[in-house]
Amino acid sequence: MKKDTAILYGIGAAVLGFGIYRYIQRRKDAKKAEAEKLLSSATASPDKVTPYPNAATGPNHYQRKVMEIQAILGVAVDGIAGPQTNGALAKKAPATFAKYGPISLSNVDFYNALLKGPANLII
Repeated sequence: MKKDTAILYGIGAAVLGFGIYRYIQRRKDAKKAEAEKLLSSATASPDKVTPYPNAATGPNHYQRKVMEIQAILGVAVDGIAGPQTNGALAKKAPATFAKYGPISLSNVDFYNALLKGPANLII
């Protein structure tokens, strides 16, 4: 009798754990899809966001990478690594931000890879 209830509790815990895992995965996938949608709309129509430094040519490679970071962080997507973007990055990864500093041309690839990594690994 006790063995049967223990088995049922084990199965229940496994089902509950799997349900929580699927819920977290769906939220993460939805957030990623929203960030990609925001990024694609921002790069496709630069007139709907804050103007770029060179509005005639649109965003350059550095600005596109900054825009990807901004979309992931959930701040205004404008391609400029200003105080709002760096502040959000400092809140998300304080130790990494303290070590590598604000977003610049030399570390934008590092931050981009870090935030877009398979598990959003923060050092």
